[in-house]
Amino acid sequence: MKTTTKWGASLVFLLGLAGCDAGKEPMAKAREAEGAGKLTEAKTLYADVCKASEQSPFCPIAKQHIEALAAREAMQFASEGNYAKAKEQAANVGAGPAKRAYDALMKTTAMTAWAAFEEANANSDKSAARTKMEELVTTSSPVADKAKEWLAKNGPGLLLAEVKAACKADGTGSCSELGKKMAKTYPSAAEATEAKTLVDAEYKRLYPVLKQAEALLVQRLEVSNWQAKKELCIKLIDPNVEGEMQSCNEAAGIPADRGDPFNTDFLEKAWNKKLEEVHDPGIVKILEERWSKIASTGTYDPANLPKPGVITTPKK
Repeated sequence: MKTTTKWGASLVFLLGLAGCDAGKEPMAKAREAEGAGKLTEAKTLYADVCKASEQSPFCPIAKQHIEALAAREAMQFASEGNYAKAKEQAANVGAGPAKRAYDALMKTTAMTAWAAFEEANANSDKSAARTKMEELVTTSSPVADKAKEWLAKNGPGLLLAEVKAACKADGTGSCSELGKKMAKTYPSAAEATEAKTLVDAEYKRLYPVLKQAEALLVQRLEVSNWQAKKELCIKLIDPNVEGEMQSCNEAAGIPADRGDPFNTDFLEKAWNKKLEEVHDPGIVKILEERWSKIASTGTYDPANLPKPGVITTPKK
């Protein structure tokens, strides 16, 4: 009888504790807010459960709800394009299903693109940041628009710095190519005008050198033509007949005083020296391709070299 009375008193005591649980009221309000779709409010109310009483049996349940709601909020923010807010929810997601859902969200194209944008935007190395922004512009992510804004703001200045470094006799980079890039990418920027002035000045310096390079190309073409004409002539004669070979030299237009008419060593030395004077890697590459084309196929494509200051209209 006494034992029954003892357990009965304990039960009454426990029920009394439950009835007096400080976490009970915020728990009820939190559930109501969650049911109404008020995720942020519900999360705050669930946090109030544990603030009211860490010993409350509702506290562990409230913590689970907070994590689940944080994952749901992160997804909602991401769908709205508010990636920063989505990332902030990481502090409220611990483990379990909510953590797995959150981690999956962070691996989506939109979130990884946003993370890349934030990293590039915070990078003090603007040149490295530009490379990443140029990559992001090509993606289908909404972040592409933010990357475009960044490039519109920072791109002209960064490119102008490269133009300045390239457009001098001992410069780094291709003055001609960077100038074209500026004119095409940022035609309306104030930096484009300054870049054009630098490119024009460098072209004025290079103009006589390029004319000399063109003359060397013509000489290389002459040697190639001699060789082609002589080879054709040899096919038509009897090599055993005395004087026939010499007649082929004359038919090809090879000067009589040329020892080895096809030896281009001296010409190539002059050519390489001229390329060093040009220095601009973009122009040098084009010149080298033209030289190789003459040597391999005998084809010469004349260059368009307008006098400095002369405005030319591109062919359509």
